[in-house]
Amino acid sequence: MGANSIVFHPGRFQQPVPRVFRTEFYCEAEYKIPIATATITQGSVKANSLFAPFRPGGSSAFPSFTFVGPATETSLRPTGFTDLTQGNLYQSIKTIRSDIAVRWNGSNSGNNCMAVLVPSLDTNLPTSIFQARTMPFMKEGTFSVSKPNTGCDRHGWFRHSVNPMTVYGLTPLEFKADVTANVASPTTDPAIGVWWTLLLQTNDEDVTSTSASTLQVRLHWIVEMYQMESMALS
Repeated sequence: MGANSIVFHPGRFQQPVPRVFRTEFYCEAEYKIPIATATITQGSVKANSLFAPFRPGGSSAFPSFTFVGPATETSLRPTGFTDLTQGNLYQSIKTIRSDIAVRWNGSNSGNNCMAVLVPSLDTNLPTSIFQARTMPFMKEGTFSVSKPNTGCDRHGWFRHSVNPMTVYGLTPLEFKADVTANVASPTTDPAIGVWWTLLLQTNDEDVTSTSASTLQVRLHWIVEMYQMESMALS
């Protein structure tokens, strides 16, 4: 069958969906932000939870930015996630891999900025761009209007990817056997949360600009969904 087809043959009279379903989800949001001083701005999004990924800890992912859309931070979910978890469908979700891509769209040299992306436990977030640079799995680049970007692809996206197992410090066998720490429900986060933290700081001596820039944040998860409950008979 083609890549767009899924074939599953259940036993006679059994549920018509697989007990364990590995799939991928995507979610994207945009923010508006001015860089007008030399101070650091930062925010976090969920790396191993698909429930309200842009509301980590119940607060805005980027509290000093203006959320543009789509929908609202509170209601935004990955495409198709609600459909696959509603009612008695999949009730447990384990993140196998988490990817993030961010793109900065400035308009003048005052919008040139340094960026650091780092995945970390939600209880041990970096407090500054300097601390973030010392943390495991960090990645840095720059967004520029007056010069080429660094650490970005040809479309201007700054990308990072991680398996929550590496942040936890688990072996592959321990990670596969885990049924609590990295497992979320449709409406709750895992027992041990992993967040992506993005830190931005101007790298231009001209810090008087007040023109707003657009920040795009695109999330991608590879997950295993399981714990099927009873399905209604028609």
